[in-house]
Amino acid sequence: MTSRDRVNTAIKGKQPDRVPVWCLLSLEHIINWGTNDGRIPKTIEDLVKAECNLARRYHFDGSLVYLPGNKSGTRVDSFIGKTLTETPQGDSSHIFETADPEAWQKNIQPYQPEDFYSSHLTREILGNDQHLGGWAADGYSRALQWFPSLEDALLAMIDDPPRFKALVEYFDEQSVAWARAQIELGQLESIQISSPYAGSSFMSVEMYMQFVLPSVRKLAQAIKPVGGAAYLHTCGSISDRLETMAETDIDGMECMDPPPLGNVSLKEAKKRVGSRIFLKGNIDSVNVLLQGEDETIDKTIRKTIAEGMPDGGYILSTACSVSPLVPPERVCRLWELADQFGQY
Repeated sequence: MTSRDRVNTAIKGKQPDRVPVWCLLSLEHIINWGTNDGRIPKTIEDLVKAECNLARRYHFDGSLVYLPGNKSGTRVDSFIGKTLTETPQGDSSHIFETADPEAWQKNIQPYQPEDFYSSHLTREILGNDQHLGGWAADGYSRALQWFPSLEDALLAMIDDPPRFKALVEYFDEQSVAWARAQIELGQLESIQISSPYAGSSFMSVEMYMQFVLPSVRKLAQAIKPVGGAAYLHTCGSISDRLETMAETDIDGMECMDPPPLGNVSLKEAKKRVGSRIFLKGNIDSVNVLLQGEDETIDKTIRKTIAEGMPDGGYILSTACSVSPLVPPERVCRLWELADQFGQY
């Protein structure tokens, strides 16, 4: 079974030949361990090559393209690290009280195949036997990032729900177009729906259902008809909303941060929602892979494999992205132990 088939089988909730391994890499990790000089890559070509170098080194079965939509020769060292959230057309003030989202222009410019040169280059380097995915923030998250601060955004959500929902709906359309283009033009196979501000430290389950669930569902439902899988990425404490998140029509979810990062038990998550969606993650990148003893690392990985693999539908991964300073040999332990103990 190819790596691609292995991931796609797990995404469908079935059993591949062994547990697939696929971690999200932080930009800093890519820079530290995937480049020759430890500096931000200058061009998109340099960044893609650094990502692919690590994907091969770690024997990943899948890879997420860090910047999936870029043209050939794009300079990335000049804008990486800066906010990529655009300002809605017709409003540059970011003053919520006077904004009129319903009046904003929603004429989204169509994407072109050449806009996804970086995705095609990744496929060219890694070949056809690895699963490749992209990402898109849900409209709710993009709406939060439109505000000068997160505090301003959360207050606006409480003080004026109708206006805030209109803002979310504006960004929903942007996100849908971006996600579908990655599948149709970038020929990627899955979309990570980034929803970082949706854990219990930010809102109640009731508020999640009111503001986040419709936004995520709209995006997930738009991805599937064009042949892509949709999985949700939410950090932090989400144990109280696992079933609610699974109701967003996603195919799977990742992170499931364990204590102390969050409050999710993989064994419990598997029991509660594992028959409905695939699960990806749960290994603490900082407290285990970075700071743990070798014995602790191996014990944690083996325990995670044992809890996630029954009946299929599981991808071995760090909870969130691989921490910048985690040594490559420790990331390699995921594949090495999955190959030894994750065979079906």
